[in-house]
Amino acid sequence: MPRFRNSVALAPVPRPLTDGVVGALLDALEKLPFADDGRLNIGVDVGDVRLVEGEHLAAGARYRIVPPDMEDEKTDIEVRVVSWNRTGESHVEITSEVDGNVITARLELRMAGRRAHTLRAEGDFQGGKPFRRFKRARWEAEVRFEEWWAVLGQRAAPISLMVRPPFASASLLIDRGKDKDERWTVKSKLRFSGRGIARPLVAVALLVVRNRVRRALRDGFAKAEAAWNDSVPARVERGLRERVTLKHQVEVKTVSREWVEEYVAALHRAIEELRFEKGRLADTPADVRLVEGEHIEAGAHYRFVSEGVDKDESLNVKVVAWDSAGPSRVEFSSPDEAQTGWAEIDSARKPAVIRAALSGEIEDLTQLSLAGEANLERWWAGVGGSGGEPPAFTATADHPLAEGGVSIAGSPADGDRWKVDTTVTVEGRDWARPLIAVADLVGGAAIEGAFKQLVDETAADWDRAVTRAAESDPRPAAEATIRKALEDEREDEREDDGPADGVQPN
Repeated sequence: MPRFRNSVALAPVPRPLTDGVVGALLDALEKLPFADDGRLNIGVDVGDVRLVEGEHLAAGARYRIVPPDMEDEKTDIEVRVVSWNRTGESHVEITSEVDGNVITARLELRMAGRRAHTLRAEGDFQGGKPFRRFKRARWEAEVRFEEWWAVLGQRAAPISLMVRPPFASASLLIDRGKDKDERWTVKSKLRFSGRGIARPLVAVALLVVRNRVRRALRDGFAKAEAAWNDSVPARVERGLRERVTLKHQVEVKTVSREWVEEYVAALHRAIEELRFEKGRLADTPADVRLVEGEHIEAGAHYRFVSEGVDKDESLNVKVVAWDSAGPSRVEFSSPDEAQTGWAEIDSARKPAVIRAALSGEIEDLTQLSLAGEANLERWWAGVGGSGGEPPAFTATADHPLAEGGVSIAGSPADGDRWKVDTTVTVEGRDWARPLIAVADLVGGAAIEGAFKQLVDETAADWDRAVTRAAESDPRPAAEATIRKALEDEREDEREDDGPADGVQPN
C-alpha cells in the first residue's frame, strides 16, 4: 500500500515551555470551582456540567455534561476518573451518546514529576441504526515527550496516530531527525490501506489518485511549515504570561471641541423634546412607554419593550437626575434584573466627564461587570499637545475568569489628524490564571491580529462619521442619532420575532 513521506524544518519549542503548558492545564483542571451542589460555575455558559459522584479528580469521580443548547436533545456525556496522580499516571474515560451514536474515549497521561512523559488517547465510534456495522471506527494517538526530546535516537516514532473505519485504515508517524540550523527536522510517514473485502478496491483507488494525494500532502505540509515558523518563534519568546497586554496606534480625523460640546447639548435637548402620547413615544415605530412620572424629570420610569423568542428582552430605564447645566444620570435594568447599569454626565452644556457601568449576564458571560469613564478635559489636553496625564478614556472588566482594562489616549499628529493609542490588559484570576496564560501562548497571535483589526475598523468608522458630521450642524446630527437609535431598537425586535409575513429567510 502507498506510503507518503514528507520532511519539514520547524522552529523548536523548548522542553520547559511544553512542560509549563501541561502543568498550567493540570493546575486549571484541579482548581475548577464546583459548587456544593456539584455544578460547575465559571461565569461562562458551558452548559450543565456536574460532579455527580466522588471528589473532584479523585479516583472514582464521575461527571455528567450537557453542552449548551442541547438540553432538549438526547445527549449524555459522562466522564469518569479512573486514577489521578499529578506527578505520576492519570487515566480518564469518556462516554458520549448523541442521538444513538456512541463515542468512547480513554485518555492516559504519564508524568515524571513535573515533566510530561507520555500522552495516549484511544477511542471508538459506534453509529446508530440502520447499518450499525458500517458506522463504526476506532482511533489511537500517542505522544511520547521523553523520546521527542531524547538526545539519543528514538526507537520508534514519538508521535503516532491511527484511524480504522470498517473497510480501511490510515496511520501517521511523526519522527524527529537530526537538527539543522537550529531547527527540528520533522519527518512524517502517512500510510493508507484497505481492510477485508475492500482491500483490493482501496489499493486500486490509491494507485489512481496517488500522485494527486502526494501533491496535496506536499502543499499542505509546506503551508503548515510556513505557518508554524511564522508564529512559533514569537510565541516561544513570549512564553507563558499571566498578564497579557495588547497595544495599537491609529490616526483619525479631528473634530473640534466646539462641535462636540454643541452636539452633546443638542442631544440632551433632543431627548427632552421627544413627544409622548398616552404614555407612548410618538412618531417612531419603537415601542417606548412612559410608565411613571413626567417625561425626563427625576423619577421618570420608561420601558423599552422588546419581546425575544425565549424571554422578555425589554429594558427598564429610570431618570435619577436631568439638568443641562448640571449632572444627568439614568439607570437601567432588564425585567429580571439579570442586567443592571447606569450612565451619567456632569454637564450637557460643558461636558467634562462621562461615566457608565453595566453588570450581570451579557451574552454567554453570566457574571460580568463593566465600568468606564471618559474624561474629556484630558482628551482635549492630550490632542492639544499638553497631555502626559492619565489616559482620557478608561474601562475595566471584572469576571470570574479574568479581569481586564482598556485605556485610550490621544495626541496630535501631522495635518488634520490625531494619534490614538489603545491599550488592553487581561489577567487571569484564581484557578483561571494558568488557563489565560496558555490561551495567550496558543492563540496570542490571532488575538492580537483581531484586536488590531477591530481598532483599525473602529478608526475607519470614526473617520466616516466625522466626515459626515463636518457636513452637518450639531443639532440635526443629534436628532439623526436619536432616530437611528430608535430604529435600531425596532430592528432588533423584528429580528427576534423572525421574518415578517410573506418574507422567507435567506
